[in-house]
Amino acid sequence: MTPIEFLGLYPFQWLAIITAGTTLLLMIDALVGHYRRAFAYRMQYAPVITGAALVVAALLAAIFPHPPLLNQLLSWAGWLTAATGLIGFGYHFYYGIVTKPGGLKWLLHYLMYGAPILAPLGLTAAGVLGVITARGLAGGNAVFGLAMPVALFLFVTIVLAGAIAQAGILHYRGAFNNPAMYAPLTVPSLAMIASAWMALAPSTVVRAAFAVLLWMTLLAGFIGLGMHLRGLDREMGGLYVWFSNLLEGPPQGAPGLFIAWAAIGLVGIYLL
Repeated sequence: MTPIEFLGLYPFQWLAIITAGTTLLLMIDALVGHYRRAFAYRMQYAPVITGAALVVAALLAAIFPHPPLLNQLLSWAGWLTAATGLIGFGYHFYYGIVTKPGGLKWLLHYLMYGAPILAPLGLTAAGVLGVITARGLAGGNAVFGLAMPVALFLFVTIVLAGAIAQAGILHYRGAFNNPAMYAPLTVPSLAMIASAWMALAPSTVVRAAFAVLLWMTLLAGFIGLGMHLRGLDREMGGLYVWFSNLLEGPPQGAPGLFIAWAAIGLVGIYLL
């Protein structure tokens, strides 16, 4: 583990906290979406179960970063959660698109109105982050054959691309009725490019620009959280029927992913 500390915590302890928070957001959105579908498939319980295991393992690793057993537990939970997300992606693709009337010919329609195709891959990303974190807590300077900062930058590039694509699809469904709905397609896209650049050809100038873009992406995520929460009140009945609006309104945890992915990039810069 790197000896550098920030606010009394090592960088990989921060990554463990981010892992737990990200997984919790994804679990809540999965629980709401699957509850809305009455848990038609038993597999729909899987993200809640494996996600809960990853949250617990990540929090334990954040509080007690040194015991090898807890690091190994985090790694196992990460792999299990990553596998669950991949299986979920297959379910969403097959049952949410292929078996529907029109199938792939109506791809755009089902991307907008069917099961969110990329949502399970968010759980996979959280699992992979858990594996990376466990490796860092164990003192490793590399993971998957890559130096730790490079691995984190490539990770941020991939997850930002997925988050931008999913937000773009859902905001397109909403006809971009608020100009702020373009936000996930602007600054985060630049941050994604800068992240890839940092992984492949880092420089001092790109690093400075990347840091600014990450902070702006993080701020955009917080604003998005507020707007999605406001979306509950704007639905018919407002907060008087908050549970119904939670099921039918915008996914509450989605903007929080931009906060998490930006924070991971900042940790990667800190490790440099």
